[in-house]
Amino acid sequence: MRFCGVEPYVDNAYIPIMTVFLCLAFCTVVMRVGNRFFTTGRYWWDDVFLALSLCGSFAYSAVAFEGKNHGLGAEMWSIKPTDITHLLAGQYASQVIYTVSRMLLRHSIVLFYLRIFAIGNGKPIIIGTMIVNLLGSIGIAGLLGLQCLPVSYFWTRWDGLHDGYCISLGVSVWTSGIIIMILDLWVLLLPLPFVAKLQLSKRKRIGISFMLVVGVSIVAFSLYKFYVGQSTERSPNPPVVFANIVIWASLEMNIGIICACLPGVRLLISNALGHFGLGRGPRLRQSGHISLGAADNFGPTGVKKSGFAYSRGSEAQIRITTTVQQKEGPTDSETNLPLHAIELGVYPISEVRAQAWA
Repeated sequence: MRFCGVEPYVDNAYIPIMTVFLCLAFCTVVMRVGNRFFTTGRYWWDDVFLALSLCGSFAYSAVAFEGKNHGLGAEMWSIKPTDITHLLAGQYASQVIYTVSRMLLRHSIVLFYLRIFAIGNGKPIIIGTMIVNLLGSIGIAGLLGLQCLPVSYFWTRWDGLHDGYCISLGVSVWTSGIIIMILDLWVLLLPLPFVAKLQLSKRKRIGISFMLVVGVSIVAFSLYKFYVGQSTERSPNPPVVFANIVIWASLEMNIGIICACLPGVRLLISNALGHFGLGRGPRLRQSGHISLGAADNFGPTGVKKSGFAYSRGSEAQIRITTTVQQKEGPTDSETNLPLHAIELGVYPISEVRAQAWA
């Protein structure tokens, strides 16, 4: 039909969308790693799993970019037979990569919860969530990876020259989609009972609400992606449907990575502003020390400024000291000070000269 002057419809909108959000995800991971380097100087398993999830997003994008050379996003009639096989093989690889990358991202977020809410009843629940996430993701990967037997029948059945068996596409898509959305919602709602017990400022509550909204949007992207995916068998142009799936899947992965990095990004920006005297965050020095202010300066209210000292070494050491000076008349209870008050303060009968908590 090209010889008759008819050009095929090609939808390459996924290329700029994937590129922008992949770059944003990469930048936020770098900022999170930078914040760790300039503060604690130590990394944990949540950082490792997040980096692996980002690698999965890069791999998914690489498969999609290569798919452009084989007709991804183009009308079916314009694609060469050999390109159809390559395109379907890429679709198969994308499904497995997507499942593994999303599992790693959920693992990273749950491990972050484990560091924050390790005290009390939170630890068993969080560890149980990790186990369920691992088993559920393995089940999804197995379902998608073995939906056709032999496996190669997934990308060779289109020509009718090969023998094999595949389960219904709708069954595999909706089964995996429902499991993924349940896991996402559970990981999203898991910290809320713990956060509700914290006394947070209005600004921090707004920040948590924003992260919650971002998390809900990821679930919405997932729902729409699976809705589009189950229509592949009925569509006259599956490569165009594949291109739409690529857009929503990449948004899921990359926005999820960005959401997981938001706390570290906020701290890095706060520290950077504090370094230039534009914010209240701690100032970063090249020597590796962080200071909130001079320890020997008193404010106008007589409250000595807090000092925060950090030195990066084999183990992080943090010292926070607050000194309050006040004068007041003796009361009946001052003659019966507890032991810790005597150890932490200097107390003559006439006045309280200083109390310190370190």
